[in-house]
Amino acid sequence: MREKIAVVGSGMAGLAAAWYLGDAHEVTVFEKHPGAGIMAHGVEAEAGRIDVPLRVIYPGYYPQLFALLREAGVRVEALDASLSFTDAGGRCFFRYANHGLGGKTLPMVSARALLNPDAWRIVRDLARFMWQVPGELAQGQLKGHSIGDYLSGKGYSPAFTEGFLIPCFAGINTVSNDHVRATPADVIAGYFSRGFLFSRVYRAVGGASAIASALSRRITHARFGESLQGVRRDGQGVVVQMQDGVEQRFDRVIFATQANQVSHLLHDIRADERAVLEGIRYDKVEVLMHRDPRLAPAQRATWSPVNYMLSDKHDRPMITIWVNALIPSHASTPEPVFQTLNPQIVPDESLVLQRTTLERPIVDAHSGERLAHLDALHAEPGRRVFFCGSYAANGIPLLESATASAKAIARRVGDQLR
Repeated sequence: MREKIAVVGSGMAGLAAAWYLGDAHEVTVFEKHPGAGIMAHGVEAEAGRIDVPLRVIYPGYYPQLFALLREAGVRVEALDASLSFTDAGGRCFFRYANHGLGGKTLPMVSARALLNPDAWRIVRDLARFMWQVPGELAQGQLKGHSIGDYLSGKGYSPAFTEGFLIPCFAGINTVSNDHVRATPADVIAGYFSRGFLFSRVYRAVGGASAIASALSRRITHARFGESLQGVRRDGQGVVVQMQDGVEQRFDRVIFATQANQVSHLLHDIRADERAVLEGIRYDKVEVLMHRDPRLAPAQRATWSPVNYMLSDKHDRPMITIWVNALIPSHASTPEPVFQTLNPQIVPDESLVLQRTTLERPIVDAHSGERLAHLDALHAEPGRRVFFCGSYAANGIPLLESATASAKAIARRVGDQLR
């Protein structure tokens, strides 16, 4: 049976939902931005559009996304995502380079760098972590522990904990250090055990624009630049009311927005739906596009594609991505272009290209319970309203969980119709 399905939002989850459902149903996508939401904050530069935020992926942790991109004909390209770590005094205390070996990489720390005691402790504890954690994860020994408590209890050094792992995941999930410390240990271990450090990282060739263009092929009606007054269920389906008051009825509606935006749009939201969705917390992150090298490491010789700058005065690292070094198409641009998360230095305003504030879902000890409740809601017979997004699947809230949650909704719809 061919249904009329509305998807609200066109980030990764909304586009994936439209793709998975669009071959069998009439799919209308509503998006408040003038184009697909996944590319809403990008910046035009000399060598092409730069995504905000930049998105890199690797096969071990993003299997469903890679499968979707292959199916949609989106090409990917390998990147060099080498890292540097600098302290508040401007000292680069740890840095490694990635050497590609087919589909793998070998992170290399120079012998000279290992003369630094902090670097040696990081390498020693990282080797221990990579060796022990996969087995502990498989045996369920990490359940019920936060990563902060786990690292403390196992005696990992402050150099590794506070100088590498915590800031690393503050960057990957773009949340504060405290939120990382409270993240369940099995979530962090799951990311590490699927090839982090030893798998090549990739991006879609053309970035978010290429993903949006490919996945939009299965959208029947794209209503970009369309804000909604609200959504409500009735006995015949789900009614979507546009900003001008015009109403349209659908068989089902999929909310692919942030969880904290649903209650403003779903006018007849139930108490149990509200409890699940409003229980998902968000953290804010500022993203600065600019050309100011003062937000990069002080020593130009230590610049890497991704640079972490740590300070005890701030609750999260400042992370400056050297776009020219990360994205191949920007390598020949003469002037440096940077994307900085959590800027902690006031930039030269003449060198600022764009400021953006984003919200990121927080994973905590209760996330698994909330996801189980969400799954129970979706399993209700005759359900017509669904919720998907990076927050709505297990793991770190990234493009993979957004894709996985959309695919799960498409499967639910198919099961109900059968």
